[in-house]
Amino acid sequence: MKAAPASVTRLFKVAAAIFFIYTSAGCDVDSSNNIPPVPATGLVMYAEANLHESEETAQIAAAVYLDGAPVGLVGGDVFEARTTTQRVLLKDSGPYAGSYATPLVLDVVQDVFLNVVHEPIEARDDRWYPVDLLNIDPGPGELVGKTATVSFPPEVTITGPVSGNVYRSINDIVDLSWTAIGAGDAMRVLSFVSCSDGLSNSSYGTVVEIADDDGQEAIPLNRFIFDANEGSTEIRFISDAAQALLQELLDQLSAGNIDPDFVARKIEANPISSDCEIRLFLQRQRKGVFDASFDDGLVIGSRSAEVTVNYLVVVPFDLN
Repeated sequence: MKAAPASVTRLFKVAAAIFFIYTSAGCDVDSSNNIPPVPATGLVMYAEANLHESEETAQIAAAVYLDGAPVGLVGGDVFEARTTTQRVLLKDSGPYAGSYATPLVLDVVQDVFLNVVHEPIEARDDRWYPVDLLNIDPGPGELVGKTATVSFPPEVTITGPVSGNVYRSINDIVDLSWTAIGAGDAMRVLSFVSCSDGLSNSSYGTVVEIADDDGQEAIPLNRFIFDANEGSTEIRFISDAAQALLQELLDQLSAGNIDPDFVARKIEANPISSDCEIRLFLQRQRKGVFDASFDDGLVIGSRSAEVTVNYLVVVPFDLN
């Protein structure tokens, strides 16, 4: 096993802009065009696991890329996620191209070991293939035996702002505070913003990078709310893999009661002149390690927490 080389530090920073939590959900998200920012050459491991606040199930996703293209696991080859007490196979399609995913129950927070294994019967137990695989199982592929280890950072505890806090101007400041750890983990905020002007609606997601895990960040509201008529250079919209991942999380938290394209950017109501709900997801991420036989890789364990605030339009008072 090896830690990420210097090139992966750059990869990690780029991936932060598009990476968010994979969680199990009732609706499918199209991952066909969602490819992580993997290097264009070499054999690359990309894996992630997230544990959201108050949840006992971690969401696991993993993929292998060769020269920038996803490598499919065929025959009886399959990703396995294992702890000291639990084991699952990743047989479902994940949130980005070429990935496999599954939930994993964590009775205690501990490392997750990801392995490519050859399980010809278990890997196909929900398919029509016969039990007798002598004539159709090609045997273990070249990826079997490759591994990665995901380590979770400490949990995220948001201490401010209070849920439901109201802001009236895009010049206002969201004073985000949390219990600091300062262990070198990456911190970021992803938001889901939904707005209404009474006649039409808008919805979109954004990402804000946080420099340090020091427990506080003053974020201007214009990182979440903007004037659709003038545009904004402050907002970084979420897209691609991150959009799919955020969609999955929101779907899980709503018990599957949202539309499949809920997070797709839709600007019909101008946010600056609308009432908006802003769901802020603060995420702490820790880099894991991957097999030395990979040329490069990105393995992330993360924990997250949420707070919701509101932007309300100031209505002019008519003295007449």
